[in-house]
Amino acid sequence: MELSYFQLRLFAFLEESHPDKINDRVFIQQRSELAALAYSEAIQNGQNHIEAGQLANTKLFRGLYFSKYDTLFEVLSEEFTDTVSDEKIHLYALELLPLCEDIFVKYSLDEGFADTPEYEKLYTELTGKIAAYGL
Repeated sequence: MELSYFQLRLFAFLEESHPDKINDRVFIQQRSELAALAYSEAIQNGQNHIEAGQLANTKLFRGLYFSKYDTLFEVLSEEFTDTVSDEKIHLYALELLPLCEDIFVKYSLDEGFADTPEYEKLYTELTGKIAAYGL
């Protein structure tokens, strides 16, 4: 199967920051089609390629700027260096995603969330949950 430019971009992004979504082919297809359409319409409306690309990226990455996986990875990397080896951080972050969902749902995880005081509360709650998990 040949992937479009937008599918490849989204796939690479998901692989890095949302590995739990990497096998959702329907999601990848739908998002890449929305991005391609936004790009085409922007060009047809006289916008340049840079502006069209920015609009396409908005469609492609909507709702994905904050990563639960990246947050768990950060907590494990910073707080559990004595108990989790660098090689296993990725695996534990994936394993912990569903277990920590009850914490994540308490917060509005939008694009700017990581820069708010609420992020520190989330970080602290996740650290406690992971410690209670036994790491």
